[in-house]
Amino acid sequence: MAFPGGVGERGGPGTRLVEPEPNPVPSVACFDRGGTEKLVARVVCAGVLASLVLPAQIPDLRPPTPLFGAVLSNDTQSVKQLLAAGADPNEQRFVGSQAILFAVVNGNLEMTRALLERGADAKTTDMHGSTTLMWAAGADTPNVALVDALLKQGVDPNARNQMGETALTWASRRGNVSMVERLKAAGARDTEAVRRSVESAVAVLQKSGPQFVKVSGCVSCHHQSLPQMMYGAARERGLHVDEAISQQQVKAVMAMFKPLRQQMAEGTIALPNPAITVSYSLLGLAAEGYAANDVTDAMIAAIARTQRADGSFTIIPFRPPLEASQFTAAALSIRAMQIFGRDSGERIAKAGEWLRQAAPATQEDRSMKLLGLAWLKADDKDIERAAGELLAQQRADGGWAQLPGLESDAYATGQALVALYEARVLQPEDRAFQHAVTYLLRTQM
Repeated sequence: MAFPGGVGERGGPGTRLVEPEPNPVPSVACFDRGGTEKLVARVVCAGVLASLVLPAQIPDLRPPTPLFGAVLSNDTQSVKQLLAAGADPNEQRFVGSQAILFAVVNGNLEMTRALLERGADAKTTDMHGSTTLMWAAGADTPNVALVDALLKQGVDPNARNQMGETALTWASRRGNVSMVERLKAAGARDTEAVRRSVESAVAVLQKSGPQFVKVSGCVSCHHQSLPQMMYGAARERGLHVDEAISQQQVKAVMAMFKPLRQQMAEGTIALPNPAITVSYSLLGLAAEGYAANDVTDAMIAAIARTQRADGSFTIIPFRPPLEASQFTAAALSIRAMQIFGRDSGERIAKAGEWLRQAAPATQEDRSMKLLGLAWLKADDKDIERAAGELLAQQRADGGWAQLPGLESDAYATGQALVALYEARVLQPEDRAFQHAVTYLLRTQM
């Protein structure tokens, strides 16, 4: 049977297509129920092994050779016998892959070693450029000894396939923290994977911001302020930000607050939860490098009017988790007053004292308490206590959940990481930090 556009015997176009052999090697099914052992004996005794090994084909739909059949059947003893009889450890079948790839896919260390001892190429890849190390590291139950054997053979832990993935990408995707740590100890780096993920998120958020304003007619914490804070962090780290959209969003925020300047200054307008909403807007503007002026002065005045005698702020907790925590209100207001407030020292101190003494109940509370204390440069003892409470909530999957009855999510995890990093409790190389990053890479863009 001929396949138009197929690959010839020598791999080049226009040559004769491979025709079925008169007595083809038995199919994979023949290697079950003792078929492998019988075939090995027949091949070894007849001395015709070499004639059964045909040139590699991509695609290669021919039945497997004895060696390949034994590997596919995970039959280690037969593989050893065939190799001893002279089978080529680097023969290719099954869309151009070498036998060692399937030994690795099976997690069979003994078979892999047998192939390597006979000269198998540990650095071979599949048709997509994925390495043996990727297949070993990405298994649901990875074999560390197998990974070590491949690393010892010089397989590059930072090699990329056609999709730009590395062994670290594959291990992270399966949530295997110990494998991630082993690969990193061998020199694997995931900065590019993180960079691509963050840049993708920035691009999506930048597109969604203007659309939200167009549809809703207002600006928000979730579509403007938090993304603006992200853009600022991205810029500092050399990541791409569309500056035209960025400035458009600054103008949108000011277009909402500027007409309210006098009313905010005089206290004749009831804004919803200004300690959270207005504070978030100010922090978003600060991340964009916006300078203090009479409008930001009025916004600070609106926040200050909601501060209670005990230092906390009045809020209506109707939009959890973003707009329902006293700790969020206190932390954000402290930071907004630090950046834009004039003569706000006393108010900041009162809010800080309340924050230090108050007992958090939710993940939002814990994260925002720690973040507020970090912004205040509070005593190490207070920061360590708050950080310990937050770290204790990290789950086995690496993430954090908003509430005990909920699953881990990106919002809670990202918020916790920011707080722990800003408080200088965790650094990127720390295990808890890496565990969380692995969770985010596995579950997000």
